[in-house]
Amino acid sequence: MRKFFINGVGDQGGPNIFASRLKDALCSQGMEFFIPDPYTHSQRFSNLAIIQGEKFPNAKNLLRLDGLYFDSENQSSDNLNRAIFHCYFNFDHIIFQSEFCRDMYEAFTTVKKPHSVISNGVPDYFSPSAKPSESPQGYEKVCLASASWRRHKRLEEAVEAFRSPALKGVCLVVLGGAEYDLKQEIPENVFLKPKVSPKDLPGYYIMADAMIHLSWLDWCPNTVVESLACGTPVLCSSNGGTKELVKDNGVVIQLEESYNIGEKVTLYNPPKVDLQLVVDGILKVLNEPKGFIRKDLSIEEVAKKYSKVML
Repeated sequence: MRKFFINGVGDQGGPNIFASRLKDALCSQGMEFFIPDPYTHSQRFSNLAIIQGEKFPNAKNLLRLDGLYFDSENQSSDNLNRAIFHCYFNFDHIIFQSEFCRDMYEAFTTVKKPHSVISNGVPDYFSPSAKPSESPQGYEKVCLASASWRRHKRLEEAVEAFRSPALKGVCLVVLGGAEYDLKQEIPENVFLKPKVSPKDLPGYYIMADAMIHLSWLDWCPNTVVESLACGTPVLCSSNGGTKELVKDNGVVIQLEESYNIGEKVTLYNPPKVDLQLVVDGILKVLNEPKGFIRKDLSIEEVAKKYSKVML
């Protein structure tokens, strides 16, 4: 079964970007992408739906899932989950981005499905051989953060940590989010880069000595995949799926109590963080080696895993 279809292919949004990259990688490995006509198609093929999509009667129907909605303050959570859960119940095989993602779906639906756990992947220009961007002058070490300014991402805590005298010789470069109104002026060793072209991202990862990703209950963050693919170690929280990506290439710190799988929480009101733990974690991750190779995060390797499930 060499023919396949993926919905959601495009250049906007994380899932669509991933779908496009996966499509190209599968085609380069000999599979044929086509758009089936629901009324006339007759040949067997693999149908991969991103988050949700149409189930075809003459296909092997696979569903690739991001996270689900579990914010207790979001009154629409159940409605938003309904269409996703419908596909979850009815598709043949589920592909989760992380074990955390799988455990959450099994807890919220109380149903276990045939599944695979396959992380995201990135093109080979995210690699340790990329040309580094110019780093801020006058600092011994450079840290990078790249996430939205939504509260559960905890960028504010990352910024606040750089007020510590222990990080006087270290700076933080934050990609995106300049429009956010911080309650205090940012420290002089924090630099905001509101607009960075996607093609320039590898240079920033290579320039940095470490990536800081303190997000609470993340699933499989692309920015962490990109950083690791470039051989840059990551500091992350012990909750969620991020630590599954980091493995031995960074530092995992416990910033809050362990999350109970299947529990609804006020997602945008994350637990308070002891900033000294963050500072200590930054100092530790800056001593981690750079330039490692993570072939498992190559989109080509990820596509091979997908093709085995699709065929």
